Amino acid sequence: MLLESRIKKAAFFAAVDISFKRMKKSPERCARNLMELVISTFPNKIAQTEYANLSQKLLLFCKSNDLQGAHDLFIKTFFEEKS
Repeated sequence: MLLESRIKKAAFFAAVDISFKRMKKSPERCARNLMELVISTFPNKIAQTEYANLSQKLLLFCKSNDLQGAHDLFIKTFFEEKS
């Protein structure tokens, strides 16, 4: 993994962690902020058909305060090499 890729991944997950710290006030806002983060970080990686599915999964993670689940979802969706 290139250094630039590692830095991008670390910055992305730092932003995810910050969003989760504020999620107790509003899980819906947490999910929306995370989707905005995804769109700005990976503008061409998520298809319109996947958007609603990812958004619903994030909302469930925010409602259950499951930071590890969100991390795993992001790793699977954006950081694993597709073969």
